[in-house]
Amino acid sequence: MLGVVLVPASVFAQEPQFRQMEITQPRTLGAPVSTQMQVPQVEDEEIGKQFLLRRKAAVPQFAITGDAQYFYTSNALLLPKGKEDDFVFVGTSQASWNPTWIKDVTGSVFVRQQFFRYNRHIDIDFDASAAGFNAGGAVEDWFTLSGGYTATRLESRPTDDEFYKEGDAALIISRSQKFTDRLVLPYGYTFDFYHTSPDDYTRFTHGMFVGLNWAAMQKMLVQVLYRFQLEDYQRVEREDKASIISLAMLYQFTNWASARAFVSFTSNDSSIDRDYEIFNTGAGVSLSLRF
Repeated sequence: MLGVVLVPASVFAQEPQFRQMEITQPRTLGAPVSTQMQVPQVEDEEIGKQFLLRRKAAVPQFAITGDAQYFYTSNALLLPKGKEDDFVFVGTSQASWNPTWIKDVTGSVFVRQQFFRYNRHIDIDFDASAAGFNAGGAVEDWFTLSGGYTATRLESRPTDDEFYKEGDAALIISRSQKFTDRLVLPYGYTFDFYHTSPDDYTRFTHGMFVGLNWAAMQKMLVQVLYRFQLEDYQRVEREDKASIISLAMLYQFTNWASARAFVSFTSNDSSIDRDYEIFNTGAGVSLSLRF
């Protein structure tokens, strides 16, 4: 009934935040302060770094969605010591074309606009623009294979200057093991190649995830998720290992409205001076028009 993986939206939201912090903070890799999901994303499909609720119903040809989330973060500046917490508001609008006439394949072409606003650290407010495509389908009854490409551009709000660009070629292999009608174990492997500007952040990213989905009610999904991620940077000597654990709940009011609550913890271990820990908790709502 309730499908794949639900990752708290704050995890996705901080993908561009990571790049914002690294480029603008003094401990950057030498990239100038130019004036992060991510990231492939589809409304009802598991493609890339943000995983949403998948339904068995046919995907509409077109969708226009709006999303708002507000969350607390314990480490707004990604510092190893002297952490500074903050509250962050993230607004998202997206339009997508989801062709349904391709047999056994789910695909999407989308454009997305986001804005990130901090309560206290307003000097690091930024906007993110993205466009991309993705496609996926089942390989026999063994696993689901999905892939896509997303181009993302980040722009500082205080200066109106572009400070980061990224292209993400993504692949995911996943499977959901059903125990009962209400209990499912999703797990899988993700691969991303990011080519970036500044190019110090060009990297290969490997991820493994496992979760437990519980359909607590007919319209409510609860999930515990663990993800391990390895980032291998290509232009500099750097390797990052991150662990993310999260607890999330999503309630689907109607076909066009849902709400969620989440809590997550991220620990990053880097071969350079980029170790940090983050605790997030918050809530969000989503509205969608499908036709």
